[in-house]
Amino acid sequence: MTTVLRQASALSKCAFAVSLSVYAFACPDWRILVGVNLLLAGLLAASRQFDRIVWLALGVCVASLPTLAALFLLGGVEKADTWREGLVLGLSWLAVFELRLLVMLLADILVVKWTTFSDLLLSLRALRLPGKLVLFCSALVTLLPSVFSLAAHVVEVQRCRGFDPKRLRNPKNFLPLFIPVFLAQLRRSTDLALSLELRGISGAPPARASRLTLGVGDTALLAAAVAVWLLPLSA
Repeated sequence: MTTVLRQASALSKCAFAVSLSVYAFACPDWRILVGVNLLLAGLLAASRQFDRIVWLALGVCVASLPTLAALFLLGGVEKADTWREGLVLGLSWLAVFELRLLVMLLADILVVKWTTFSDLLLSLRALRLPGKLVLFCSALVTLLPSVFSLAAHVVEVQRCRGFDPKRLRNPKNFLPLFIPVFLAQLRRSTDLALSLELRGISGAPPARASRLTLGVGDTALLAAAVAVWLLPLSA
């Protein structure tokens, strides 16, 4: 089944991911959000793409818990009449927000794992979009997974140099991770711009664009993108 879905066009995968992400931020029910996260994790695991990048995304969510917990707990205490009710309200807000964030991350990773960059470019060019817009959309979709992949690689290299990953719990120790990732992203953007220029992708729409063909995988993903909105939007 996952093989059929992976053969779908990049636009169908993006539509599926965007639909899930938008629905996640509109749905307040944590049970539905847990189900969506399990669905995305199951698709990644079934396609053997549940690797260290996914674990790093989970780590980012966990690392953000202390700061977000303080913000949501303060908001809950201010909103409720008593401290106990405020803490419960703040924790419920925190759980829903983290689940929403995880849906967005997993959906983005799923698209990038199942789609090559060239397929994404060709699908966007088939819509006769300007080259600059194609580049912007492609870079935007692949940004987070690319950063996670680079960060995981940098952490492994720094571990060989004696760096303890547990030190990343303190934000002030992010510098050995941030600088290499930032420089690598700058180099990647330069290489990407040069590659696209050599391939003749300019700012004008292409004179001839390949046609989009919908297969079984496209139908399934688009149907799922629509069907998710049939789920309730109230807790």
